[in-house]
Amino acid sequence: MKKLFFALMIAAMLSGAAFADDDYVGMLTRLRTSPDEFFNLMRNTWATQGWAILGGDHTTSKARFYDSLSQMQMALSRGDIDEMILPDFVAEYLLKTSKNYTPCCISNSGQMTLCFGFMKNRQHLLARWNSAIISMRNDFTLSGLFQKYVKNFPPDETYDAIYGINKRQREKANRVKFESFAGAPVVKVAVTGDLPPVDFVDEAGYAAGYSTAVLAEIGRRLQINIEIIQVDTASRTAAIVSGKADVVFWYEVSKMTDKYLDVPEEVLISEPYLEWNTFMHLKFDED
Repeated sequence: MKKLFFALMIAAMLSGAAFADDDYVGMLTRLRTSPDEFFNLMRNTWATQGWAILGGDHTTSKARFYDSLSQMQMALSRGDIDEMILPDFVAEYLLKTSKNYTPCCISNSGQMTLCFGFMKNRQHLLARWNSAIISMRNDFTLSGLFQKYVKNFPPDETYDAIYGINKRQREKANRVKFESFAGAPVVKVAVTGDLPPVDFVDEAGYAAGYSTAVLAEIGRRLQINIEIIQVDTASRTAAIVSGKADVVFWYEVSKMTDKYLDVPEEVLISEPYLEWNTFMHLKFDED
């Protein structure tokens, strides 16, 4: 009996050691799939789309979801995961603003889009919202805002040297201003802050960046008042189901599969306001 007990103990220790040696990647939570199912879809797409030469062998890696970018960053710093897989614009923002990360791989996962989410009883608002997005796409407003708030953000370090202001002052100066329309309805929009500088909340807690600029322009074109609230990634749908928000910024749609792996069945999605096709993988920079 003792021999059996010790054999089981050794087996458990060995299995634990094997588990500890597994490679894990972190991703932001998708609402209608498991981490490994989504990661397997990504790997299958890489096999057909190819990926850049920064390397990386993910054939045996496992995946974990995180409900916020900050949670995933902490997990990476603790060593709970080996790398974060992020849209390239998020990874580039982190590389610009922190010395904690280094890129280890760039992967192509086919066309991805970000959309706003609405409950199914808000078709009228969705139709108006779509008309604004389409007009902003056609008159190049979306591309102009993307250039300003994503490609050119944040300004390089010489900005402060030239203008003599600190980061907090700069953030305040760059905050998007919303127009107010007397007697117009108020539309509450939930943001997560987990896709900077697109879905972005600055250090003082103000929504900023591309999403906020897009929302301000939609509000102006539709003559409605926008009120922004913040939720975490996993609570996006709960925010509109509960009535806490009328609209949620963002839901992710991918051509990797016909399934909407980030869009629950009770949610209607808008025209896309952003398209991209590249993910960047970041490791913690031990140096």
